[in-house]
Amino acid sequence: MTSDSYDILRRAVVEALGLRPTPERRRQIAADLRALAEQQTRMAERVEARGPNGEPAPQCRRPAGMYVRIRHEPDPRTGARRIRLLLGKQAWFELGSPERILVQPTGPEIWIVATRAASGLPIETGVGLPGCLAPPGTPLDRLPPGRYAVTLRAGALVIGSREEQAERERQH
Repeated sequence: MTSDSYDILRRAVVEALGLRPTPERRRQIAADLRALAEQQTRMAERVEARGPNGEPAPQCRRPAGMYVRIRHEPDPRTGARRIRLLLGKQAWFELGSPERILVQPTGPEIWIVATRAASGLPIETGVGLPGCLAPPGTPLDRLPPGRYAVTLRAGALVIGSREEQAERERQH
């Protein structure tokens, strides 16, 4: 990064933080900066993916339903925040339509694997998408609510990027 662009960005961050930024505000600014950086990376990749005459490169589409959705909701009894993980139908089928799953951190990614152990999270399949409630302390705590693209790797669903960032996958 050139010193000019660094200085411009630093001034903008300092202005956005304000006089006495809280740790919460600093984290929010950091998250916003990461989102902007990822957006700029996607835009650069989109330009690079174009053919020699500027036409879009052919796209390989990810199958519909290869996603998970994370929702935060209050516990009806205590009001505490809990995380609901919903699996897209295709993702659930690709995983083998399991009755229980384990959520495991693997570097920057989160892997969801089918399990038969009683320690896994039970999947509810009654109405709507297959899903489960994740207890506090799982790797899903680090993800904000939203829809995330998943890929199947080594028999596990791999969450690596938000749905908006999955456009990169669609171009490959």
